[in-house]
Amino acid sequence: MRSTGQLYRLMRSHWCVGLAAVLPLAMLGLLLGHVLPDPALQVPVFHFYLVSLVSFLALLLALAMTAAASQIDNVRVLFLALAFLGISSIFLVHALATPGVLVPRVNGWVGTSARLSLLVGAVMLALSTLEARPAIQRWVLRRRGWIIVAAFLLFALYGLVALASVQGAPAGSSDASTTVAGHVGEHSPAYDSYGQAYGPVASEDVARPGPSTARWMAAFERVSLKLAGEPAGGLLAGIVLALLGVVAVHYWRAYRRWDSPLIRSMLVATIFLLQAQVSMAIAPVWHVSWWGYHVLMLGAFLTALVGLVREYGERGSLRGVVEGLLLRDTIEHLQREYTEVIAALCSAVEAKDVYTRGHSTRVATLAALIGQELGLPPERLRILYQAGMLHDIGKIGIPDAVLHKPARLTDEEFALIQQHPVRSHEIIHHVRSFAPMVPAVRWHHERLDGSGYPDGLAGDEIPLDARIMAVADVFDALTSLRPYRRPLTVEEALAVLDEEAGTRLDPECVRALRRVVEVRWPVEADVASLLLELESQPATA
Repeated sequence: MRSTGQLYRLMRSHWCVGLAAVLPLAMLGLLLGHVLPDPALQVPVFHFYLVSLVSFLALLLALAMTAAASQIDNVRVLFLALAFLGISSIFLVHALATPGVLVPRVNGWVGTSARLSLLVGAVMLALSTLEARPAIQRWVLRRRGWIIVAAFLLFALYGLVALASVQGAPAGSSDASTTVAGHVGEHSPAYDSYGQAYGPVASEDVARPGPSTARWMAAFERVSLKLAGEPAGGLLAGIVLALLGVVAVHYWRAYRRWDSPLIRSMLVATIFLLQAQVSMAIAPVWHVSWWGYHVLMLGAFLTALVGLVREYGERGSLRGVVEGLLLRDTIEHLQREYTEVIAALCSAVEAKDVYTRGHSTRVATLAALIGQELGLPPERLRILYQAGMLHDIGKIGIPDAVLHKPARLTDEEFALIQQHPVRSHEIIHHVRSFAPMVPAVRWHHERLDGSGYPDGLAGDEIPLDARIMAVADVFDALTSLRPYRRPLTVEEALAVLDEEAGTRLDPECVRALRRVVEVRWPVEADVASLLLELESQPATA
């Protein structure tokens, strides 16, 4: 039951999202329908400074996401960094190419850069919502530094080509002030001062014939004019709208499940970018309706930055901020569904034995990571994680003297220990929502050769979830301190598992564990950073 304060905050949050989705489009409709005046405001210098500010805000987001990408092994964070880096870099070219400020004449780069900045950003944002196969993730993560450097160099090269191709006045053109002033009229060329073509562009309007370098630059500018005009511009706009639609749906689903400041701000920012693309595509250049898309992009990145700062204030670390954005804090995410049950039961078990404190969480994390490495779907990984949290719940009924005994257990004491999977099963099997976890909980001590307990299952009789849990459980036990021995090193523990692979433990699960450990050790309790579609899956019921 939500408190009155919680309901008020929820309603206020929904109102903010609703206004962001409706108000700008309504205003654009009123301007284009001539219900409100839509005068031309041709102010190139102001355009230069406004676009530069938008680029700077996007750069701040790019730097934050790049720093997070260096800390978090997740390709989605890398794509977020590339999205903001691409928008910042290409949109800056949009500012620098403004006619009459730093360049002397009209050109296609100013319009093309506006379209391409949104296109690159939309592609990368869409990729940041998708799941990559484990092998692809490992390949990309090993090269993420080089990828970021290569992207930066590519965007810088784009800017250099754009600016180099527009330096100097074209043959037969009027002076800069005349071309900047020219919408369609007696002094305007075949394209307006924003680079949008109104008719065929003659080669002499682009650059004088000259050396090969000049001809190359002229060719580049002709391409930019084609991209700024129709039908290429309309096609690019359609692609951007489709991709940003995917991103908006993703953040809407995340927002409905978990209304954190950054998720809410990313949803609003995506909605603003969608509407900016609409305004860019249909509003007449230099009119108030056209200026709206610049304001929307400014609002998008300002909103995202505010959300990032607020989230940082709550979490205290950049890593925590981005993991929260990706819905990858497993403990918080799962405890929202099973707070009173899982958290209380695990705490009760681990309070009995200081040597196994944290064992359930680590086993749950390893089990889900192994399952992810084996290609299991997100809902199956959720079940594995929850089963790992509960797999030793039956120890709650075992006397402390047995659990803490530093010497070898007697046969009677070991028989008592062997009953804890059955006790765990008895505790959870009456809870309907826990039913999918029963196989891993009851049979995680079974072994392929039939030497395990409690039921002596062998080979394929042991469910896959239980075989995965067995490998995770043995590895954590070997690498943890026990009253009767020191912890083994990671390599020593892996060597033990390799010896038992194929006889007692599933060899495929052991190989998957080795891959997990090699890429992501030490493993932290944030397994959901790999469950890339977890937020779209229904809760276990």
